[in-house]
Amino acid sequence: MQNKKKIFSMVAVFLFFASFLLVNVVYAATSSKIAFCDYSGVRRTFMILGIIINIVKIVVPLILIITGMITFSKTIISGKSEDMTASLGILAKKIIAGLVVFLIPGLLDFTFDSLIGADESNFTECTNCLLDTENCTIPEHDPDTYTE
Repeated sequence: MQNKKKIFSMVAVFLFFASFLLVNVVYAATSSKIAFCDYSGVRRTFMILGIIINIVKIVVPLILIITGMITFSKTIISGKSEDMTASLGILAKKIIAGLVVFLIPGLLDFTFDSLIGADESNFTECTNCLLDTENCTIPEHDPDTYTE
């Protein structure tokens, strides 16, 4: 019971801070004075982060599934039937964790499209560079500084 409360409080704190980040993203995307996605350095940064996300999206699930299979194989070889259910549970949890890690970029893309809208802001270029690195275009020249 104590462990569930701890996990719930950690998730609540994460969601609390994530909501502040998303509010800032929506504000920055809808502000007419801020067009930070038009700068080449910003797009390069998002592109590098996108490449890292793609690598993590493939490597982490593979590592989780392979280590789970190794653990399960060791249990099968040992022949202890009481350890089989625990080992199978660990394997199932690792497979689910691998799927979650694999699906996070898609969920982020859906969240950004839902909150911001695909066609109403300059932030679309940043999400494009972050989640679809093949279609990311980096401008040769930065735009002029905005003045009032």
